[in-house]
Amino acid sequence: MIQHPSGNLPAKIENYVTQKRLRDAFNLLRHYSASLGDWHITDRIDHLEQSYSMMLRYAVDGINDPSRDEIYDSIVRGIYDITDRVTRLKLKDKSPSIYFNTLRYEDMQHDSLKTLSERYVSLLSKLSLYNIAAGNSAAGADAKEKEEIERRLFNRIWVTCPLSVDEVSEISALLHGEEIPSYFKETVISALLLGLLQYYDEPRLGILLDVYQKSASRTLAVKALCASLLAMYVNRSRVTTASGLRKRIEALRDTTPWHEDVKEIFLEFIRTRDTERINRKMQEELLPTMMKLRPDIAKRMKGSVSDLADMEENPEWQELLDKSGITEKLKELTKMQEDGGDVFMMTFSNLKYFPFFSDVANWFLPFCIDHSAVKEALGSELASIGDMVASSPFFCDGDKYSFVFALASVPAAQRRLMLSQFDSQRINELELRNATLAGSSAGAGQIANKYVQDLYRFFKLYRRKGDFNDPFSRPVNLLQLPFLAPDLTDVETLPVVSEFYFKRGYYEDAAHVFGMLADSMPPDAQLYQKLGYCRAKLGDVEGALEYYKQAELLNGDSLWTLRRIANCYKELDNSTMALEYFRRVENKKPDDLGVAMSIGHCYLELDRYDDALRYYFKVEFLDDKSSRAWRPIAWTSFVSGDFGQSRRYYEKVLTDRPTASDYINMGHLHLASGEVKEALNYYGLSVDNDSDGTEGFIRNFKSDAPRLIAAGVSESLLPLVVDALLYSRV
Repeated sequence: MIQHPSGNLPAKIENYVTQKRLRDAFNLLRHYSASLGDWHITDRIDHLEQSYSMMLRYAVDGINDPSRDEIYDSIVRGIYDITDRVTRLKLKDKSPSIYFNTLRYEDMQHDSLKTLSERYVSLLSKLSLYNIAAGNSAAGADAKEKEEIERRLFNRIWVTCPLSVDEVSEISALLHGEEIPSYFKETVISALLLGLLQYYDEPRLGILLDVYQKSASRTLAVKALCASLLAMYVNRSRVTTASGLRKRIEALRDTTPWHEDVKEIFLEFIRTRDTERINRKMQEELLPTMMKLRPDIAKRMKGSVSDLADMEENPEWQELLDKSGITEKLKELTKMQEDGGDVFMMTFSNLKYFPFFSDVANWFLPFCIDHSAVKEALGSELASIGDMVASSPFFCDGDKYSFVFALASVPAAQRRLMLSQFDSQRINELELRNATLAGSSAGAGQIANKYVQDLYRFFKLYRRKGDFNDPFSRPVNLLQLPFLAPDLTDVETLPVVSEFYFKRGYYEDAAHVFGMLADSMPPDAQLYQKLGYCRAKLGDVEGALEYYKQAELLNGDSLWTLRRIANCYKELDNSTMALEYFRRVENKKPDDLGVAMSIGHCYLELDRYDDALRYYFKVEFLDDKSSRAWRPIAWTSFVSGDFGQSRRYYEKVLTDRPTASDYINMGHLHLASGEVKEALNYYGLSVDNDSDGTEGFIRNFKSDAPRLIAAGVSESLLPLVVDALLYSRV
C-alpha cells in the first residue's frame, strides 16, 4: 500500500480539495513539501496559487470567464500531481515496500527505457533467426536473457512516474510494434495498471486508451480497457476533473464497441464480489461434506472401480452423492461457473508458493509453453499436456502456471496415475474440444473474466500483497464514475446489474440500482416489490412498506405484496393494519394456515382473545398432525383467564421438545393459580434451558409482569418469587 510520511497529510490535502477549499490545500501542501527544499516544487506551487488568485480576482470583479471551470480543474490536477510527487520523493530512499525497492534497484542500473527496449527488440530478432536455424545452442541463453529483459521492462514501466514524453513514446512502440510478442504486450498493460494504482499519471491512462482504440488484437484491447476502467475507478477523485478524458471517451464511443465492452467488463468487476462467497461455500459446505463421506467412498471403491470414469456410471455412487447433498452443491457451483463465477480461486490459492510467483511480473504473464519455467517443469514426460493447458478455457493464466508446476512437483508414481487418465482417446477429445473453443473468437466478457481473475489473485494471494493498494478490497462500482453514466445507466444494463446484486444478496447495491431503474422507466409493480424486499433485508421496514404500497397501487391482486405489507405492519407493531391485510390475503387463500396463524396473532395483540382462539383452533383442526397451534392456544387461554384450557395445552406442549419459554409460561399458569411451589419448579426448568441462564429468565419474567398482574398475581409477590427461585438454586 502507499505509505504516507508526515502523518496523513496527503489525505488531508485531498480532503480540502474535495471540499473545494483550495487555499487550505495550498497552505498544507507548502508545509508538506517544505522539508524537501526543492525549489522546482515550490515554484510549481507558487505558479498554481497565482493562477488561482487571478481566477478569484476575476470572479470577485464579476468578469465572465468561460474557461473558469477548465482552469479550476487544471489547478486541482496540479495540486494532486504535486502531492503525489512529494510523497514519492519522501518515500523513495527509505520505504521498504516492494514498489520502492524495485524503483531503487532500477535507478541503480542506469538503463533507460529506450536502452532496454532496444536490447529487447535485438534479442527478439536473434531468436527469430535461431528458430529458422533450429538447434542453435545459443538460443537457450538468449531466451533466458529475453525473459530477464521482459521482467526489467515490466518493472521499469511499473515504477517510472510520471512518464516523460519520450517514455510514453517508447511504451507505445512496444505495445504497437509488430515484432513484439502479444504475450509481452499484455504484460505491459498490467505494468501500466500497477503504476496507475500506485500514483495517478494521466499519460499512462492515455496509452491504455490508445491500445484499446487501435490494437488489432481483441485480447489486448479488452485487457487495456479493463486496466483503464479499474484505474479510473481507483483514481475517481482525479479523473473527474479531467475534461480531456470526457472528450476522449466520447470519441471512443463513436469509433469502438466501447458501450458494449464497458458493460461486459463492469459485470466482471461485479462478479469478483462473488469470489469470497464461492470460496466459503466450498470451504464450509462442499469440502466438509466430502470429507465426511471419505470412509464410505474408500469402502465402496475397494476392488470395484478400475477407472475413474466408472464412478460416473455406478448408480450406487450417484445415490451416495445425492443423499449427501454433494450433487446439488456441485450443480450450484457449476451454475456459478457458467455465470462467470471464480470457482477455482480456492483450489489454486495454495499453489502460489512456487518460486515463479516471487516476481511481480510473472503474476501478469499470459501462459506460454515456451517459457523456460514451463519447459523445465513439463520436461519430455509431461509435454503432451502442455498445449491442452495453454488452450484450456477454464483456467486463468496464473492458474495454468500453478497447474503445470504442481503437476511437475508430485511424486512420479502419482504423476503416472494422473497421466494414465489422459489416454490417447481422451487427449483427442480434449484437443478437439479446445480447438473448437479456440476457433471461436472470445468475447469481451470472456477475455475480461480471465484477466480480472488474474488481477484478483495477485492482490489477494501475492506474498507481499500488503505493499499494494488492493482495488478489490471494496466493490468496484463503475456507476460512481459520472462520465460512464451513458454506458451503464440504460434500461438494458441496469436490470442485468440489479438482478446480479439481488440474486446474490447484495441488497444495498441492488436497491441503489433498482432505484436508478425506477427513476428512468415507467412505474412497475415488480420493480417496487424488489425495492421493498431490499429495504426490508436492510432493516428499513418503513422504507420497505412504502415501496410495497406503491407495488400494491399497480397490482392490488398480488398475494406476495399483500403478505409483505401485512408483515411490515406487524413488525411496526400496527396490528390493526396488519390484520386488515392478512384478512385480504385470507379472502384469496382461505385455507392458508400460515395466514390463519398470523390473523390469530393480530387478534391476540389487539386483546381480542375469542377471535384469536377461533383462528388457532382452525389451524389445529385443519392440521391435526402438527403441534404449531398448541402454544398460541395455551398462551391465549391463559391471558383470557381460561386456566383449565391453558393447562391442558401446556401439558401437551411440554411433551413436544419444550423450550425455556414453554417452562416459564407453565410456571406463570401455576403462579396465577396460586401454586407457587409448582411455579418455582417450572421456573427452575426455564433457567436450565435458557441460553442466558438466570439473567435470561429474569429479563423474560419482568417483561411478562403486566400479564401476570392482569391474571390476578399480586404485584408485590413478583420480586419475592424471583428471590425465592435464586435462593433455591444456591
